[in-house]
Amino acid sequence: MPTSEDVQPAANAGSAAPAVRRRAPDAKARTQARILEAAAALFAARGYEGTSISAVAGRARVSRSAVFWHFGDKETLFRETFRRMLVPFAEEIARTLAHADPATRLVELITVYERVVEEQTAAIQAFVRWAIESPALRASIREPLFAFHDHFARDVRDALAQALGDPEAAEALAMGLLSMLHGNLLLAMIDAEPRRARLRRAGVRKVVERALGPAAGLAPRGVP
Repeated sequence: MPTSEDVQPAANAGSAAPAVRRRAPDAKARTQARILEAAAALFAARGYEGTSISAVAGRARVSRSAVFWHFGDKETLFRETFRRMLVPFAEEIARTLAHADPATRLVELITVYERVVEEQTAAIQAFVRWAIESPALRASIREPLFAFHDHFARDVRDALAQALGDPEAAEALAMGLLSMLHGNLLLAMIDAEPRRARLRRAGVRKVVERALGPAAGLAPRGVP
């Protein structure tokens, strides 16, 4: 059930609107960035239910009305926080497309995925846990998650199709590789033992090597 923290009263929203409208676009963007950064930290530390709009506003140094003005309600704030978490991932993936060699592009796509997961482990695992536990939160992040997944899958598939010359095989292999990457992410939540994590990463590269043949940069990392 929505609480007073989740739904802003119309009178407060109305009184805040004129001041926000007069702000320059860059000021608006900076305010939104502060709110999203504060929300990400609090959602990760306290969970969805334990995070209030008041707490987000306090951490971001804005009013509660400002949070509601920019994001409407807590569910939207949660979804946009998740979307923002994907931005660095998407930007790094876009940079891999500059490589003309499909084998190099493919291994860099995999490396980017693993690096971003490693850098944002706590936040990603928190979002995954909430999505598993709550149908409402799962529905909330479904659109940005699937949009990102489909984009990444297309990039992997296109690199494989160019390397193999067989679009049908490339699509099937792309889905297999994505399943391995996602599986490694979930396994890391319950098995963080470093050597097994390295073996799982090496396994993904071995599949790529078997599919494309030995190529520069595709050999699996050493596993002590």
